[in-house]
Amino acid sequence: MHNVRVQFTVPNVESVVNLDVHVNGEKRNMKFRVETFEWHSENGSSEDLITILRERIMNYDSEWELYHIGSPFDDRIPVTFRYKTNE
Repeated sequence: MHNVRVQFTVPNVESVVNLDVHVNGEKRNMKFRVETFEWHSENGSSEDLITILRERIMNYDSEWELYHIGSPFDDRIPVTFRYKTNE
């Protein structure tokens, strides 16, 4: 399977985004969810923060898979998940 990345802005970041895409003329629905996690430097070194983020991702709802980790902003980091059953 090939991946195509398309960046889009979602006004309410803490929601599920449903996208209908056409692949070779076939309509497919894909679901994405963006979660933001705390990223405070007082929680430790960068390595400590990465360990905390890794644990949160690994323990996230098993129906969702990691899709993208964004850049930290305002002591938070956005993480995008894709619903697994959509291929």
